[in-house]
Amino acid sequence: MMKKKILVLSTGDVNGAYEAMYKVAHILKNMGHEVVLCVRNKTKTDDFIKPYIHIQNVPPPKKNFFIEKVVRKIKAYLPQSEPEKAVQPKLTTDRKYSFLSKDEITENINVDSLLKSVGFIPEYIFTGMTIDFLNSIDLFNIYKATQAKMYNITVDMNHFTGGCHFSWGCEGYVNNCEHCPAILEESQKFVAKDNLERKYDNAQKAFFQIIAGSGLTLEQAKKSKIYKNQEIIYNVNSLIDTTLLNDRNKNIAKAVFSLSDDHFYILTGAQNMEDPRKGFKYLIEALEVLDRQLSEELKKRICILVVSNSINEEFDRIHFKKQKIDYIKDYRLLSLLYQATDVYINTSIEDSGPMMVSEALACGTPVVGFDTGVVTNMVVDDYNGYKIPMKDSQKLAEGIQKIFELDKDRYAAFSKNAVQQVKEFSSYEYAENIFTKILE
Repeated sequence: MMKKKILVLSTGDVNGAYEAMYKVAHILKNMGHEVVLCVRNKTKTDDFIKPYIHIQNVPPPKKNFFIEKVVRKIKAYLPQSEPEKAVQPKLTTDRKYSFLSKDEITENINVDSLLKSVGFIPEYIFTGMTIDFLNSIDLFNIYKATQAKMYNITVDMNHFTGGCHFSWGCEGYVNNCEHCPAILEESQKFVAKDNLERKYDNAQKAFFQIIAGSGLTLEQAKKSKIYKNQEIIYNVNSLIDTTLLNDRNKNIAKAVFSLSDDHFYILTGAQNMEDPRKGFKYLIEALEVLDRQLSEELKKRICILVVSNSINEEFDRIHFKKQKIDYIKDYRLLSLLYQATDVYINTSIEDSGPMMVSEALACGTPVVGFDTGVVTNMVVDDYNGYKIPMKDSQKLAEGIQKIFELDKDRYAAFSKNAVQQVKEFSSYEYAENIFTKILE
């Protein structure tokens, strides 16, 4: 394949959605292409990451003069004594939806400045989460200047909604986002509809294409207003570097963390366990079910390992042994933790990931979790774990118990299958095959 000039766009380069785009850039660079990851906030030291710098002698982004003209006309009819009525109140939203894409009109960057920051005219552009950096009008303007092929990667749902990153079952993005539950004031609900319409128009004019980041967002993108007519939607899943996350040290992993060989370790966690999206109340309910069903002798063998910056106080209700582990940023140490544990539990009820599902599988750790995000297509019943109906604590307990009761040989098969699933559908090599098809 001929070397391509590729621009990857993301607000940042570390943690979650931003880390995913760093991985995309890293994979493309390793494939031999000329790659720049352009970010608003640079944290990593890699040379291929370049921060956006607005050049002072370049005019600021143009305002939408049509909108300004309309606003001026409205103001002309307002009583002079009450000018405050012309001021649009701050958008009030339900926080659980993460309605962050509030303005698809205003330009945020100057394209000339962006291209000078990057250092070349890209042929291909891949974008992830660009909140507080770029919106769809900025991407359209970049397309006009470069004629590059544009691909948006669904690190969450924002690329095809009227502004929310998580829909909580709302399917407004399928049609027009007309009655947005994320916006609390009835008089402001038009914002979601207008945002979706502008995203749709920009996507049509600039020929945006979507790449799914999980089984769930693949299904959502296929029925979205913006991308439902796209012929092929590839799914890159969680982009796992199997040179770092693998099962090669299972024989020593427990010793590294001073864990006992005769205990069954249940791993769970999140940066913020108070986040309702993570559904930890269902894990607590499931563990209470296990507490009632298992004998005292069996219960003594179980220990819950919680990786988080803080543990939910509700965990005090759990009678099993518990151990808190501070959030781990070093992938080699994280890999050893996954390998040291016997099952990873994912109770997310609204999530495009999480990354921990695929990371655990890559390390040979079976997963039990609700059927959403990457669990949807990465966890296979009776193969490498169990997919559980949403919010069903009883079934979740049953799934955990099934892994707990596996004999040594059957557990080894689950572990081997977990690694194989990642190799086939979530590894860097898998992603390279997809990018090769896109860049042909």
